[in-house]
Amino acid sequence: MLLTLEQEAKRQRLPMPSLKRLEKVVDSMDALDKVVQEREDALRLLQTGQEKARPGSWRRDIFGRIIWHKFKQWPIPGYLNKRNNRKRFFAVPYVERFVRLRIEKQACIKARKTSLASKKEKFLQEKFPHLSEAQKSSLI
Repeated sequence: MLLTLEQEAKRQRLPMPSLKRLEKVVDSMDALDKVVQEREDALRLLQTGQEKARPGSWRRDIFGRIIWHKFKQWPIPGYLNKRNNRKRFFAVPYVERFVRLRIEKQACIKARKTSLASKKEKFLQEKFPHLSEAQKSSLI
């Protein structure tokens, strides 16, 4: 009803009356959706013991990354399914070097960010020494 009212106001090139009602309805529907989702999750957790709606497991893909693999239903069992047997859920040996390099790169990025944050903090303390003293006294 409110969306129809909004479209009619647009068609007539008039401001929509009581625009806040539409925002309130959107917020309340989001809250209701969140409650329903929580109840479905709780019921699924009680019935099946699984937190996620679609079961799966953590596996290593062919690039060495650890990903969430969602299980699928197949019309034939996995041991008879040639397509499923061709999939590899492990990293091939020559990928290990690149996995190590990716982890090293992430560590360098993290170190660079912390170093930049400490340099920025030191610069601000030198530029505004009176503010750093006020913060120290407020912490005590």
